[in-house]
Amino acid sequence: MKNLKSLLSFLLASFWVAIPLIALYALACAIATFIENDYGTSASKAIVYNTPWFNFLHAYLLVVLIGTFIKSKALERKRYASLFFHSSLIFIILGAAITRFFGIEGLMHVRENSAQSSFESADTYLNITLNDTTKLSLKTPLTFYHSKRLRPIHATLDHKPLILEPLEIYKQNAIKKDDATILVLKATYNGVSHKFNLIKNNRNEGIEESEVFKDDKLSLSFGSAYIELPFQIKLKRFELERYAGSMSPSSYASEVEVLRLDNTLIKPYRIFMNHVLDYEGYRFFQSSYDTDEKGTILSVNKDPGKIPTYLGYAMLILGALWLLLDKNGRFLKLSRFLKSQQVASFLLALILISPFTSSFANETPIDMHGGKSASIERQNVENPANKEDSKSAILERLKHLREYSKDHLKAFQRLQVQDFDGRIKPLDTISIEYIHKILKKDDFQGLNAMQTLLGIMFFPNDWRSIKMIYTSTKTLRKLIGTPLDESRIAFRDAFDSRGYKLKNLVEEVNQKSPNARNELDKDVLKVDERINLVYTLFSAQFLRIFPSDKTTAWLSPIEAINSPNKEISSVATAFLKNIFSGFDDALKTNQWDKVEKTLKDLSIYQKEHAKNLYLPSSKVDSEIFLNHTNFFNRLTLPYILLGLLLFIVVISSLVKNTIPNIWPTKILYFAILLCAIAHSMGLVLRWYVSGHSPWSNAYESMLYIAWASVIAGFILRSKLALSASSFLAGIVLFVAHLGFMDPQIGHLVPVLKSYWLNIHVSIITASYGFLGLCFVLGILSLVLFILRKQGRFNLDKTILSISAINEMSMILGLFMLTAGNFLGGVWANESWGRYWGWDPKETWALISICVYALILHLRFLGSQNWPFILASSSVLGFYSVLMTYFGVNYYLSGLHSYAAGDPLPIPTFLYFLVAIPFALVILAYFKRHLSLPKLV
Repeated sequence: MKNLKSLLSFLLASFWVAIPLIALYALACAIATFIENDYGTSASKAIVYNTPWFNFLHAYLLVVLIGTFIKSKALERKRYASLFFHSSLIFIILGAAITRFFGIEGLMHVRENSAQSSFESADTYLNITLNDTTKLSLKTPLTFYHSKRLRPIHATLDHKPLILEPLEIYKQNAIKKDDATILVLKATYNGVSHKFNLIKNNRNEGIEESEVFKDDKLSLSFGSAYIELPFQIKLKRFELERYAGSMSPSSYASEVEVLRLDNTLIKPYRIFMNHVLDYEGYRFFQSSYDTDEKGTILSVNKDPGKIPTYLGYAMLILGALWLLLDKNGRFLKLSRFLKSQQVASFLLALILISPFTSSFANETPIDMHGGKSASIERQNVENPANKEDSKSAILERLKHLREYSKDHLKAFQRLQVQDFDGRIKPLDTISIEYIHKILKKDDFQGLNAMQTLLGIMFFPNDWRSIKMIYTSTKTLRKLIGTPLDESRIAFRDAFDSRGYKLKNLVEEVNQKSPNARNELDKDVLKVDERINLVYTLFSAQFLRIFPSDKTTAWLSPIEAINSPNKEISSVATAFLKNIFSGFDDALKTNQWDKVEKTLKDLSIYQKEHAKNLYLPSSKVDSEIFLNHTNFFNRLTLPYILLGLLLFIVVISSLVKNTIPNIWPTKILYFAILLCAIAHSMGLVLRWYVSGHSPWSNAYESMLYIAWASVIAGFILRSKLALSASSFLAGIVLFVAHLGFMDPQIGHLVPVLKSYWLNIHVSIITASYGFLGLCFVLGILSLVLFILRKQGRFNLDKTILSISAINEMSMILGLFMLTAGNFLGGVWANESWGRYWGWDPKETWALISICVYALILHLRFLGSQNWPFILASSSVLGFYSVLMTYFGVNYYLSGLHSYAAGDPLPIPTFLYFLVAIPFALVILAYFKRHLSLPKLV
């Protein structure tokens, strides 16, 4: 009996079981994300998420959590904060279970001036109709992945037995993860059997098939079931707002009426993103719309688990704050230990200084064609914009362009242009974006980006023969027919008498999956993009500078001249004639009055006709200032150097066993502080210019992570922590400017316009800064472990201090990551009615939570080498954050349409990033014996 009691205690209330369970749970979730990437969402649900064993794993974790608290006598030991915090997980898991087993969700499609009293379920059913009247829906988990576990299904229809025997289930195309599924089954009814081939498309819609069984007609379909509502939803009008001058949606809304089944009005309502209709326990969310904009698609949700889940979220956040402030909690004990080690304690209130906001939305590559594709493959290499001149005349123009124009660019830089996404921006921004993409640098032959753009636009025939388009592979140059040792080609080189030389190559590369593309393939696509951009400059299609009174779209020169509106046509012709002739004269005579006056008049014309789209001068000046100060790129080196210098000062004093010199440390401290202030100013300016929080795409979120990292160093108030955080901030900024992230300011997709999203992503992204700091501190600790020698007690003292800072930073990072992830659930639930959908992004955030929770609880296993374990695990655990941030965005394709893209090949440096920390862990292992003193 005693042995049984011990066994039950071990199985139901032991950290030796709880920690492996957390690891198993994280591993299962990780495997499921790769299953979804390769085979689709239904596969991941069938194999992992919706399986009995995964449900059991949740229940087992819940039991072990409760058992562990009972066994540890947390209540008797007055561990109220810890008990309250961990109790939130009970409510969250129970709420999720209620939602999972009793919730209903689906989609409702309604056309204008029509009503619906039913919606399509999200789950899969076998839908059976007898004689077009009697209907029966059997919920089934059958998917392509259950093909070896098919069992007969028994039902009763009109008091007669019905046997449905699935024979086979397969994908129409096994390679395409979202292709149609076909279920082959034999139905037996009235003593007659028939074979059915039921097709379910990738939207879970089934195609009905019918057969006659003696006197009865039986119709079957495999897919969504129609769920009846006790009321109707009528669509009065669907409204779609687009960004000015763009086809990109800014917002959309449905004007609906809630009707009784007898068509009497209950109430009117307007449904739009983040504005939900609640009625009789059902919630209706704006999800999508028909392509003709005459119909709406609403997400429908009935969730009895919402209240316990939200209660759990609230308890979790309050519990986390309580744990941070609990004088008997781990966090303040570590703080007191640091004080005893003569390391200044942190100031908790500083956490609240960060006005956290939104992340990972939409990358905005340059659209070089707008709504119309400028086909370059058939274009004539002659262009009447300027006549072909001798080489000496071209060189003369380039010389004058370089020397005469440099002091007269302001009017051009400030000219407002509407890009193909509808954003109004100064021509200065356009020049930097286009020229950098074409040349892979911001200047050319002594010309800055603005001068280069003007030269290409005003004198296209000069620039057709100038070798400016960057190529990275000799093989492509050989195919084009240019010298192999010259990295640049001319626009003219890409064409011959048969047309565009890269046409077939581009088509072949586009047929390959991104992972199968080699360096030549990638160079082909990039050079093709650059050639298209140059053609766009030649034809001035990008120069959308003429506002239209009738639409929000601005017109390019050709569009304006050919406009049916005679006033716009004549105005555009006059402006363009004066600008082109004025610029040509200015290069000859260095007299710029005419062209500057014309540009000033054009700006006045824009302001009068563009109305509220025209940018105020302060916003234009701010954007130009941002373009040329290049805040964030210039902060990279100072952050790295200052972090390294501060580290050297602190470490040298430790080696000498002396107190650090106060003046060098103060100077370096204030230098890093100045960098952080400049960084903050840059973010504020970018916020002002873009009109939304400046962490709405991958590039901006990296800027925010770097900022959060350095702020974490100041919060922890340790010189070592600050040196590590400064170095980390520099590395993050360096990665942000490697070239694979687009720094353009773009519009937000409608779903991202939510205050819940602002809170969610800012907190979760800031947590990456704290966890990144843990990675750097872990590396530092491992290096110090390797350097340990007998008698160097100061090194041991430093390792213990770093370990305490590391653990504090990890606690803060984990709390922020957890709160941010679950607040994301609130955003999702308030936006489209589902607070958890096992999307790879949210799943990997959950995996990261599991990883760091596991790390922080490893000390309960009783190891005597906690500093080494913490250092090693904080380094290795950071790979889960890297997967959450980079891996999901670039290697997995999930439902985050604003964050995901084609998977990219794994870069070589990533292997070194993994190998080096593992080598450090192995080397430090041999000197691992060091214990953290008991905390009081």
